[in-house]
Amino acid sequence: MPLFENDNIVLLAKYLNVASMRQKLIAHNIANISTPGYKSLTLRFEDCLQDALNPDKVNLGTSREEHISNIPDANKLEPFVEKDNTSGMRADANNVNLEHEMTVLSANTIQYNLVMQRLTDNLQQLSYVITSRGR
Repeated sequence: MPLFENDNIVLLAKYLNVASMRQKLIAHNIANISTPGYKSLTLRFEDCLQDALNPDKVNLGTSREEHISNIPDANKLEPFVEKDNTSGMRADANNVNLEHEMTVLSANTIQYNLVMQRLTDNLQQLSYVITSRGR
């Protein structure tokens, strides 16, 4: 197993990519706030992540990489874009709500920063282990 394919590191990196994609999608929604008929888009990832990390699931222990495991592969978890087809309150059929988009943007930024800090901590721990090994 390559050094940086630790489950935590891969999952945290995946989440950072998703948060970055979500940031772009929110910016796209805000940019189209004046476009008649535009329907807001949402990036969904947390639901499939929660299903994959379901604590009710019994994880099969393995002693070798070749053994079959039911622990999810973070690389196989993919976000998907969902279109909000509800009609909104505007006459032009655009349903982008700026307040909602800004709230989601703020939450996404906070989550991104938290995950980035956790990833940094993991990499610093790994660096410490590598550099202190020879001592």
